[in-house]
Amino acid sequence: MAQSLVYGIDVGTTKVVAIAGRADPRRGWVEVLSMGEAPSYGLKRGVVVDRQAAADSVAEAMEACGLRGGRVTVGIAGSHISSFNTEVTLLNRSRNLTVTDRFVRKLDQEARQLQLDEDERVIHVVPRGYVLDGSEGVKNPVGLAARKVTMRAHVISGAVSSIQNLLRAVEDCGVRVSRIVLEPLASSEACLLDVDRESGVVLIDMGGGTTDIATFFRGALTHTAVIPIGGESLTSDVAYGLKIPFHKAEELKLRYGTALSSTVDDVAVVKLDDRHYNASFISQILECRAREMLDYVRDSLDQTGMRELVPGGAVLTGGGSLLDGMTGLAEEVLGMRARTASPRKVKGEVKPVQKPQYATTVGLLYFSARNDDPRPKGKGAGSISFDSIVEAVKGWFRGKKTGGPG
Repeated sequence: MAQSLVYGIDVGTTKVVAIAGRADPRRGWVEVLSMGEAPSYGLKRGVVVDRQAAADSVAEAMEACGLRGGRVTVGIAGSHISSFNTEVTLLNRSRNLTVTDRFVRKLDQEARQLQLDEDERVIHVVPRGYVLDGSEGVKNPVGLAARKVTMRAHVISGAVSSIQNLLRAVEDCGVRVSRIVLEPLASSEACLLDVDRESGVVLIDMGGGTTDIATFFRGALTHTAVIPIGGESLTSDVAYGLKIPFHKAEELKLRYGTALSSTVDDVAVVKLDDRHYNASFISQILECRAREMLDYVRDSLDQTGMRELVPGGAVLTGGGSLLDGMTGLAEEVLGMRARTASPRKVKGEVKPVQKPQYATTVGLLYFSARNDDPRPKGKGAGSISFDSIVEAVKGWFRGKKTGGPG
């Protein structure tokens, strides 16, 4: 069966990437057909602060990709994202007690009704597992019989205003956003295998404006977090410490930087544009900020008790993971094995996208294909409910404009 085209747009703090491709979620592969990239303007720590500048960046990336119109999946991150674990229980009143897709959707809707702050809306409900009449460990309840069904879920929410600003900036470019996906979930689709999720692993997506976390245990998503520190912060620190422009600091970081200052000789010198800089000083600046970033990751894992439940260790991805010494520093700070990962299971011209900085972008294709797949499927553990947060947010704002509920 021919696969339909799917599209994704990753609106990051440092770059915007548009991607077009085909995917077969049943066989687990993605074929990238085209990709376009542009510098990102108008965003700060993953949040749109200048709609026109952000839209111009999106339009440039779309033009480079050859994407004109259509429905797209958009990645979202930013400091406004929050998450929590919850349980929802309903009685199954059907005659034969069979759990149906419709009943599972009711559980999902119940999870979405939980009390949130006024400006927050649920982005994803991710089932972690089900309990049927006291029986634990059920991953997909559809087709099974039970009177009392409990869904344990991970709920991810975000600020309506931030979501709306992102939607507007993208749709200003003539496309329609059909769904939004939390970026570390997209990255995990591209970089992790089922065996990784089963064994227990933490994915750390080091972007330009934020560092995003997603932990998995026994195949289910158990924790997510967004830390407002990314690669841009490291570059800014170098620029401030050396009193040089940001773009020169970025070049020094990429060419000579390391997150392990102990590996650099104290008197080592590097050269850029006929000026000499102390390599040890640069690495000390980078290590200080990178260590702070990983301290936040460790604290986030400790608060939920997840650091002891990820024997698979840490998987680093995103552009920030490419900094020399980052995996070594992660192992030291987090106290676990660490490795860097790029998108896997990619067909076609894979070299341009098989890099950590494109993990989110490729992952968006997986989500597009999975959600567009017409075949019926139950909501098993790990299945993500999109349930039209996009339309809900648009409707919420239309209500505000016309004096409706808000």
